[in-house]
Amino acid sequence: MKAYLINPFAREVTEVEYSGDFEQIYDFLGGVRCFTCVTINQEGDGVFVDDEGLFNGDNEFFTVTGYPEPLAGFGLVLGCDPEGESVAPALTLEDLRDRVKFWDRWEIISHRWERTAA
Repeated sequence: MKAYLINPFAREVTEVEYSGDFEQIYDFLGGVRCFTCVTINQEGDGVFVDDEGLFNGDNEFFTVTGYPEPLAGFGLVLGCDPEGESVAPALTLEDLRDRVKFWDRWEIISHRWERTAA
């Protein structure tokens, strides 16, 4: 199924193919140990990210309109159906690209993102 990969290192958002196997999420996120998901709209779209990403000093960051905090490392965007199963996102690739802003770690540390994200 269609999914979107947010790559803050290359500062790009691309469409990828997700098999539906949750193990593949680990691969998309760069081989992380554990992941979490944050909701970014009322349609149930969410961004899967490294649950320990904030502890990794080598990460770059991004923000997504619809979620109030910066996210660290890669992000995988999927939708969610009423039964809680992953589905293709409701957002289009173009809409997601308009909602994502990339930040380096120094902008996050200095809280610059807070002054410009609003």
